[in-house]
Amino acid sequence: MSSTVDLRDDALRDTEQLQVSARGWHGVQLAVLGFIGLCGALHDAGDAAGPPWVQQLAAGLVVLALVVACVATVLVAAEAWPVRETSAGVGVRTRRSFGHLRLGIALTFVAVGLTALATTSSWWPADAADEALVTVSTAQGSLCGRLLDSSDGTVRLDLSGRSVAVPLDQVTGIEPVAGCPG
Repeated sequence: MSSTVDLRDDALRDTEQLQVSARGWHGVQLAVLGFIGLCGALHDAGDAAGPPWVQQLAAGLVVLALVVACVATVLVAAEAWPVRETSAGVGVRTRRSFGHLRLGIALTFVAVGLTALATTSSWWPADAADEALVTVSTAQGSLCGRLLDSSDGTVRLDLSGRSVAVPLDQVTGIEPVAGCPG
């Protein structure tokens, strides 16, 4: 009889430790949910670089991260604050509870990973051809094209696939433009 009582006491101690751990993780999960919400609120799709499918994928990943985080939070909260506690089957409940807690913690990390993956869409490179268009003015006229690298005392432009070098001493002005005429 004494060994049964000792086992039951050990199981109750394990259950209490599990609940304390779950309550700590629950706070972390609420922070993760807040982080996911903040990422969604700060996202401005209008200024986002990259093709539309990248933005749609990022939005889908954030929504998936939110769902995964909610499921994880429910799993951990159910173990942190159990609705019904019975003394019968405490050992079985403890093993199941540890499994739920582990799964909830793992899903929390999955949610963070999905959110991080979704934010990588903001690093999509902008179209270089649109950013580097300039008009180079000289005494003879002006040229409009994509600015190229140059290190020999000239300004190099790509004019519809043809590279043109203008000596720096002939340049009277360089102005970025949104597009070239014609």
